[in-house]
Parts: sequence; C-alpha cells; structure tokens
Amino acid sequence: MTVPWLTTVAVGLVVASGAPAPGCPDPINGTDFLNEDHQQEASSDSYSSCCTLCQDQSWCKAFTFRPDQQKCYLKSDPKNPVHNANAISGSTVPVPPPQPSPPGPPPPGGWAPCLGEFTPCPDGSCTMNAEDCGTCKAGQYLCPSDQKTCVDGAEGYVQCPGLKGTHLDTSLDVESRLDYLVAHTTMNDQIAQLTNKAPAIPYMGIPEYNWLNDDQHGVARTSANATVLPNGCSLGATFSKKTLHLAGRVVGQEARGLHNMFLHQNNDRGMNCNGCGITAYAPNLNLVRDPRWGRGQETFGEDPYHMGRLVVEYVTGAQDNQPGSKAGPDGKHMLVGMCCKHFAAYDLEDVPTSRVDFNANLSSSDLWYTYMPAFQACIKEAQATHVMCSYNSVNGVPTCGSKGLLTEILREQWNWDGFVVSDYDAWANILNTHHYVETMEDAGAVGINAGMDQEGGGTKAIETLAQAVADKKVTTQTISTAFRRLFRIRIRLGMLDPPTTVLPYNSLNGTQAQSPAHLNITKTAALEGMTLLKNEKEALPLDATKFSKQGSLAVIGPQATMAGLLMGNYAESAAKGNWGTDILDAVSQRVGTSVSWAPGCSDPNCETTDGFAAAVATAKSADAVIVTLGLWFNQHGDANEGEGHDRNAIELPGHQADLVAAIRNAVGPSTPVIGLLVHGGTLALGDAGNQLDAIMSAWYPGLEGGHAIAETLFGDYSPAGRTPVTWYSSTDVLPSPGEMDESAGGGVTYRYFKDYNKSVVYPFGYGLSYTTFAYSNLVVNASTVQPCESIGLTVTVTNSGSVDSDEVVQAYLQTPDASVPAPRVRLAAFERVHVGKGESVVVNLVVTPESLSVVLPNPADVYKDTRQIESGKVTLHVGGGQPDYFHGALGASVVVAGTTTPLSQCS
Repeated sequence: MTVPWLTTVAVGLVVASGAPAPGCPDPINGTDFLNEDHQQEASSDSYSSCCTLCQDQSWCKAFTFRPDQQKCYLKSDPKNPVHNANAISGSTVPVPPPQPSPPGPPPPGGWAPCLGEFTPCPDGSCTMNAEDCGTCKAGQYLCPSDQKTCVDGAEGYVQCPGLKGTHLDTSLDVESRLDYLVAHTTMNDQIAQLTNKAPAIPYMGIPEYNWLNDDQHGVARTSANATVLPNGCSLGATFSKKTLHLAGRVVGQEARGLHNMFLHQNNDRGMNCNGCGITAYAPNLNLVRDPRWGRGQETFGEDPYHMGRLVVEYVTGAQDNQPGSKAGPDGKHMLVGMCCKHFAAYDLEDVPTSRVDFNANLSSSDLWYTYMPAFQACIKEAQATHVMCSYNSVNGVPTCGSKGLLTEILREQWNWDGFVVSDYDAWANILNTHHYVETMEDAGAVGINAGMDQEGGGTKAIETLAQAVADKKVTTQTISTAFRRLFRIRIRLGMLDPPTTVLPYNSLNGTQAQSPAHLNITKTAALEGMTLLKNEKEALPLDATKFSKQGSLAVIGPQATMAGLLMGNYAESAAKGNWGTDILDAVSQRVGTSVSWAPGCSDPNCETTDGFAAAVATAKSADAVIVTLGLWFNQHGDANEGEGHDRNAIELPGHQADLVAAIRNAVGPSTPVIGLLVHGGTLALGDAGNQLDAIMSAWYPGLEGGHAIAETLFGDYSPAGRTPVTWYSSTDVLPSPGEMDESAGGGVTYRYFKDYNKSVVYPFGYGLSYTTFAYSNLVVNASTVQPCESIGLTVTVTNSGSVDSDEVVQAYLQTPDASVPAPRVRLAAFERVHVGKGESVVVNLVVTPESLSVVLPNPADVYKDTRQIESGKVTLHVGGGQPDYFHGALGASVVVAGTTTPLSQCS
C-alpha cells in the first residue's frame, strides 16, 4: 500500500508530509507505567490513523495525530504539543511528559527545542558546534555533513547532502562507518580524542564531548537534583536482581534525560560538567576483600557470583540492553554506556601503602576464583561499553600498561570491542608513581600498546603519542584502533545518527530526575537493603501507638540529624539542602513530639564523652531508645571511610561503644535499646553488640533512606536485607592489609576464612526478618550431570510466621573431590521472593557450570583462563543463609560425570 503523505526516513520510523484521511481518532495519550517485567504499557487502546495507514501496529507509538492540522507528526517533533506521549513499541524506557522550556529567560527569538546532540543558538537554530551559530534561521538545523546547509526541523536531517557512504550514514554497518571516519581524520586529531574532554572535529561534523561522568548511584555533580540511589553496599544487601535492574534504569534514564536537557539549555555542551554526559564511570565491582577498605561502601559486596549477578542487572538496566546484546530494543542504540571498574584487583586506598603504587601479587587462583568472574559478567554478559583500569599494579605491571589484562583477557579471551579508560592520571602513573618506565613518552607507548584507549584525568600520556609514533614506539594503526573503539561507542549511543532515529532516548529530558517513579524505586531499594542483624525480645518493630507522651522515644547519636550522611559517597547529584529527610525527622513524622533527641557525640568520631550526660538523661526518660552508630565518609578521624582513606581498625570509632554502655547502664535491662548502624564497611561491635536488644544496618540508604529506616523500625516493612559482606569479631582476626590471596594465612571473606565459626559474628548472606521461614521439598533435576550442564533446583519456602515478608533463598556448593585447592564454600544461586504469612512458594534456582569450576595453577601465564569442570561429587545446600549458619538448610548432592572439560568450552 502506498501512502503519499508518509515518507520513510529510517528503518521503523516515518514522518508525515501531508494530510491523512479525515475521521482519525485521537492519538494515544494514556499514562505509561512499569509492570513487573519492566515493560512499557499504555493505558489506552486508541490508535490514530497514522498507525492504521502504516498497517503495522509496531510503528504506532512513534506518531501522534493533530486533528486541528490534519497531520501526523513524530512524537519527538517540536511542532507537536503532545510529543513524547508514547515511545516506540518495545522500549523498556518509561515515557517522560512533554519537555518543558529550559529554566531562565529565553534568548531573543525564543529557545529552539533542538533534538539529539544538537544545541540551541540564540537565534533559535540548532547546531552541533557553537561557532556555527548564525548560519541558519530559527527552527532550522545545520547539517553536520557540510556545516553550511540548513534544513527545516529535526526530520529534515535526512535531506542533508553528503551523508551517504560516510560515518554519518546510518544505512552502513558500524564498522564501515568507522572505516570512513578513520580514513578521513588525521593522526593528530585521532590522538586528541583519546581523553575525557574530547574536542570537536569540525570538518567531520563531530561535536566535542566530555566522557567523564561519575554516576555511581545517581547522576553526579551537576546543577540538577538527580535521584540518589542507595550506595553500593546497600544495593548489594537487597540480593534483588529486579531492584538492581530498576536502579540501573533510574541512572540510565536520568543520565540521558539530563544530558538532553543540558544540551538543549545552552550550547556549551557540558564540557566542564561531570555528570552531563551519557557515559558513566559506574559501577564499581571491586570485591570487598578487607572491611577496612575505604571504598567498600561503593560496591555490592565480597562474593564474585553475587557481584556478577547484580552487576549484569544494574548495567543492562542502565544501558537498556539484554544480556549479550550490544544494543537496546531498536537493535542499534543504547540508552547510556556503563563502565566496569576498576580493572583489576583494586581494593585498598592507603594501607599498607598508597593505591597508586601498590602491587597486587596474584596467582591464577586469585584471578580466576576471585578477581575476574564479576568483570567477565559485566563485559561478556552485560556488554558494558567501557572498562576503567585501576591505579595499582598486578604482578609488577601497572594495570594501565598490562597486556595480560587489557589485551589477553579483555580483547582475546572475552572478545570485547569497547574501550579502556584509565582512572584519573593512572596512565601517566605508569611513570609517575610506579616508575615502570623512564619517560612519559614510554608511559604513553606502554599504555596504548597494552590496550589503553583513553586517558582519564589529564593528558600527559597521550600528549607524547605523536612523538612515540615518530620514534617508532607506537604505530599509527594502534592510534587508529583506540580512536575507533571510542567512536564505536559514540555510534552505539546514537551520537552520530539522525536525531529522529534515536527515539525514545532523544526525547527524554530533565523531568525524569527525582520523578515520583524514580523516588519510589530508590525507596524500594533502601527498604530492601535494611538488614536486621539482631532482634532479641522482639524489640523491633516498634509500636508507634505506645509512644504517646513527650520524650517516650529517645533517639541518640549525631547521625540522626545528618541527612547527607545517608547518601554515601559520590552523591553530589543532590545539591546542599536537598538531601531528603534525616532519621530524626522521619521518626518524628511517625510519633510527633513523643521523640526526644540528644547527639551524645559531636560527630561519628565520638572523640569525647562531653555529650554523654545529656544523652543518658534523654534515654532514661524514654520507653525505648534508638542509638545511631557507625561511620561517615570523606571526612576525618577514626570513623572516616572514603576514597583515598582506609580505616586502621573495624571496631566502633572513638567512644561510640562507651555511649551504648552508658545508655544501657542508665535505662536497665527492661528498656529496649536499638542500634541503628549507618555505614559502608562493616564494624566489630564488641560488647556494644551484646548490650543492644536489636541491631539494624541501614548502610548508606540514599535519598529516601530516612523514610525507609522509619518504615522498617515501625513495622510497615519487614526487613529482608542480607549482609553482602562478612562481619568479623575484631581487627585482630584479619590478615595483613594488602594480602591479595584470600586463602593465605587465616584467610579472608566467607569463602576462605579458616576460623569462621569462632571469629565471625554475622556471616555473608545473614539477616533476620519480622517473621520466620521454613524450607522443604528440595528437588534436584538430576543426580548426575555432564561437565557443561547446569543443575536445576526447586525448593518450597513457607512463611511460618505472622508477617508478610521477603526472603532471600540462597544455594551454596562445595567441591570435595576437587584435584586442586578450591573455596571451602561458595554461593551458587540466589533469589529474593515475597511470601505472604502462612503461604508457600516454590522457588527455582539454577547452578551454572561456572560455579562448579576449579582453577588449575598456571604460573607461566596467570592471565590465561584455566578454569575447568572436573568429575566428582558436588555438595549443595539450600536455605536462608550459609549452611553452617542457617538452621533448617536442606542438602543434596550431584555427581559430575564425564571427562574434565575447560570452562571456556561450555559457553
């Protein structure tokens, strides 16, 4: 069927050029929402004649019909007042409301609603580069293909001359576009792109771009108030793949929407803005090997399997791609690009030495049991667009100059086509701190020859590359390869494509930031991360109706009024004064003036007891006491944890334990005293843990953390967070800082710690709820499996208590017949499920071959993946925690038959 008023502009997109037949119904203008599968649905089933005439319902949501003009428009078309009401069918991105006018007074002639990577000029035209303003008229777009032709509106882009056969030709495959780009740019211009702040290439119609965006758990460091999700430790405690996917989607939507908003407000392109782009330096997937690590708060935990499963969900949620796919629903573009960092074996700041000169000595077992699996999941499954090499060295070679890491593993074994960026100045540190070479030119050459593509921070290393080429230390092909990798990602993000073909991403705007839907997601994540560690005498939940008199509920501790503390580090996305509700205010909203507060200490360091008298007096007059304890970040003193600073000890800082003792002695044994912990790294509570009736870890719970804490304390929500890290009894039981072999000495983390039963207070995967659960009917799908076969498990989980609650079902395994050393026990599967009181659910779990594998020693080349599946017995344990710590866990065994098989053959 030929429709004369429709003109095809790209696969799956058409644009109106005339009037349709009369009598068309109104377009779809229903409210969109996220269902359980994260899919978009529309509340109306009314389709316009734009869809009918196309004879394909999959096109419908790209259009809206204007009865007053008798025309169909792309929903992104600025002439359409209801544009963006719906997105292209199949997208998982919730659809934003119409884009508002940018804040502030409009320039003469009004703002142009430029689309995609185009920015507005004062005259109302749209260009890629500010210096080209004045070429076109209001409402026109300047063609990037020749920088002189003006076309009407975004839909006119396809009429630009000189697109065909170039890097701007979307009918070509990506590699052909890159071939053209490489062939038509100079070596010096290619080198200039290998930095965070990439300059424009005007003769190619390529605008400048700032790759640097520290969006770890929210869009960071912009003038906008973006949603602050819980920090990594809290997200890890959720054990929820679904929630991590939604959390990633919040970051992705807000990053793209704010990028669009900032571009369309002005034409400086955010070159001095950390957080205005769509390439995020997140997530941090380094494992918490030692609880003293200052950046443990940023990561999801200590276990490589748990980390990998959550990372895949977070990254694919942000990028809007499916595992294994390099594009979103349209088959071409990603919402944003995410980064797997820090590669590799980075988990200390300044103890025993600085991270910038630390050398991690690793064996094959260290790499492939511990440090590589989560990165492999992030890269091969989630298809993250970039990797950040870390500050440290591995086996004497700086990671940013390691061919073993950057080429042998990333490019050859994992077949990855993204780019590697250095942590800030880490490329230059090949010379400056590691002294691995004698000159900066050699540092530049070592880095790019090893597989580096972009210098994060400064430009000292890449500034030497032209001379390195002249000196025959680097080839022009190597330069072009790095340049190519960067632009492969810019194309994948739609940054060089016609703006109307990158929908619905180009129609997102700043209204997603702190939208009700996103605040609800961050609150859900905070609630799911609440981890109840102790609850004697049913001290929790509190009954709000019992606190009727003034001062009957005491809140003690400085953290109670520090709303910003709840954010965790890398949370500059929320401006000062917009940190959300603090703990005291959230509790007060439940019981009003019945709450009294005393700080006890001036700050979390608690260096003196000067405030104890007032705190004790406040506690003595109360019927229950909540005492806030823990750490703070990027500050000073014994309570400080953060980037660049490790703790020397894990005990409660300063006089915090003395404060608990003073309160307990004052109120006696009958008054409930509840410890509320705000922190990232774990703590050794010592006697304070015995004196508290209940202990709940809130971690750093984000923008909605205050409300989530109050709802959990008062029983609106049953806590089901499970600790993603081990809580040790004291600093003394930990290995020496910097020991990277987790099995050395007394071991570290739950997989290797040898004195686990005596020196661990709360094990990995532990947590209580306001109800109880029973496990039954464990069924294994086979008694014998072949090496590359997965093991299927089903188990019945019954809520045997009186409160609806979530439960985290965990499966652990052991390989007693392994021919080489293996972890004593390891997590192999988990699912978070909701079970109503008195109800039962059947939970399906899958144990993959990777979890069964063992690592063969290979001192000649530790970077070679030597994991294999051996024949022998596999012991399985299923329950609500580790087999030695969860009473009622069920057991089974399976035999792996056949011959020993390399894991690489199981893909």
